[in-house]
Amino acid sequence: MAFKILASFISVLAALQAANGAVTRRVTCPDGVNTASNAACCALFPVLDDIQKNLFDGGECGEEVHESLRLTFHDAIGISPEIAATGAFGGGGADGSIAIFDDIETNFHANNGVDEIIGEQKPFIARHNLTTADL
Repeated sequence: MAFKILASFISVLAALQAANGAVTRRVTCPDGVNTASNAACCALFPVLDDIQKNLFDGGECGEEVHESLRLTFHDAIGISPEIAATGAFGGGGADGSIAIFDDIETNFHANNGVDEIIGEQKPFIARHNLTTADL
């Protein structure tokens, strides 16, 4: 009895997955290898490949990956208490400002050490003509 219920449940899940896959339109990127749900995303696959190979040591989850995630977190939570106190939007969000203003933002004690990964990421930003927020 339990097996029949499990088999029925799996069948329903498979049908839902197939229906969902049929609804999602995908485009084939010009490289002929990748597909995306939005053609604009195709431009980011070469960036991904370059970062995986040359920054993340062939896709290894090492120090650069850890530091990149830490950088993204610190960029996203940064706010200006002085501006927020005036009632205006005080910043925040992953907008890349920590890399744009690295001479200022990396001086805060919570951001100690992120200057290294910012320096390592800058060539990728320049090579692929990205904004810091896009990276």
